[in-house]
Amino acid sequence: MIRLPNTLAFRLSIWYAIFAIVFIAVALNASYFTLEKTLTRNIEQDLIEDIGEFQTLYQNEGLEGVKRAIKREIKPGEEEQYFFQLFDKNGKRIFSSDLSHWNDLPENKRLVEQVFSNKQFVLQTLDLQEHEHKVKTIYDLISPDILLYTGESTEEAQELLSLLFNVFISVLLIAVPIVSIVGRFMAKQAVKGIKEVSHIASKIEKGKLDRRVSVSAQGEEITQLVDTFNAMLDRIWVLVSEMKEMTDNIAHDLRSPLARIRVISEQVLSSDKAPNEFKSVASDTIEECDRLLQMINSTLDVAEAEAGTLQTSKQQINVSQLVQDACDLFEAIAEQKEIKLVWNLENNLHTHGNIQNLQRMLANILDNAIKYTPVGGLVEVALNRAGENIEILVRDNGMGIPEADQSRVFDRFFRCDQSRTLDGCGLGLSFSRAVAHSHNGDIVLSSSLESGSCFTIRLPLSDSLPLVQKGDHLH
Repeated sequence: MIRLPNTLAFRLSIWYAIFAIVFIAVALNASYFTLEKTLTRNIEQDLIEDIGEFQTLYQNEGLEGVKRAIKREIKPGEEEQYFFQLFDKNGKRIFSSDLSHWNDLPENKRLVEQVFSNKQFVLQTLDLQEHEHKVKTIYDLISPDILLYTGESTEEAQELLSLLFNVFISVLLIAVPIVSIVGRFMAKQAVKGIKEVSHIASKIEKGKLDRRVSVSAQGEEITQLVDTFNAMLDRIWVLVSEMKEMTDNIAHDLRSPLARIRVISEQVLSSDKAPNEFKSVASDTIEECDRLLQMINSTLDVAEAEAGTLQTSKQQINVSQLVQDACDLFEAIAEQKEIKLVWNLENNLHTHGNIQNLQRMLANILDNAIKYTPVGGLVEVALNRAGENIEILVRDNGMGIPEADQSRVFDRFFRCDQSRTLDGCGLGLSFSRAVAHSHNGDIVLSSSLESGSCFTIRLPLSDSLPLVQKGDHLH
């Protein structure tokens, strides 16, 4: 059993060939039937013109002149092609051409009477037994008292149509292989870009993520496919790179507390310590374990927040009070670092959300601002209404963030402190932005080196609230 290729190129070539062959066949058939109708109409027109000529001849030369013209009209050897008959008003045949080849020609007296009565010619198509081809006939008056009945064989027209039919069949038979070859070529060209994408995909499947598809212009569809595929590869490359970097960061952050736990444990095993010292060692171990648990829990929280499965119980929240409480809490932390914390808050701004998650979000932003602001620096907090949103601005005059890193500060485990000398695991901003998104809000960063950073938190303003009263809290 022959197994046909199950490829797109093969199917396209088959469909193209079928369509082209059907189109050619329809075009040839339409041409054939159009020509057939044209030839038939020409024969009928010739018969009508003959009637007109005999009418003129009768007027000029009378009946004898018509008879002489009929004899001249049929040349020797053409008796099978034409015939003429003349009838008087009583339906009696008064003259005819040689009818030896027209023995099966019917005499329709009813039609003769009809033409004499209606004064209108009648066209007929006869299929005679002794004639291979059909015959076109006409009944019409050449004078008020004489009717001419004449006919013409369609042999010449049928032979021409038969010849044309044979030519059409030959053209169709020649067109089939040509169309198939052309269709195959066009199908291969059409799927060339797809095959290139498939080839590159097989290379990528083997680990060559740096490969890209490069195909010359082959239409908007293929170009769009190639561009989309290359964009997907670029995104995969970025994700793989970020995953590698994130894995390196996780390993680095986990290694430090684990190393300290190991050192503590080795010290306990290698020395004879008093019970109180054992308690101190156990306390240090628990502290390092807590750091590991915090890192793991933070990672899970960020994943839940980004997936939209974080705690979703929401309520009406006074954001003004929430920010005020956060500023009061972090004021003492800022003073310990000799940093000045000031705030300017608009009263009675409310939103609908989860208060615990919003508290953690704001705490992460404030903690970052204080952490990266040098001694003697300034951290400013502002809260105001901006159209249909609430804006919380946390601005510091710290070290700032390089422009190349600003698009990545919200990525998990990314830290501008590449040496990772400061506490933290790079999850706070990721969690904060995920919380903002889960409340239909966002966090925007603007920063410049040596000038500080400003994080703007936007949250939707709750609609069912009393009128806002403006107020300031300076500290």
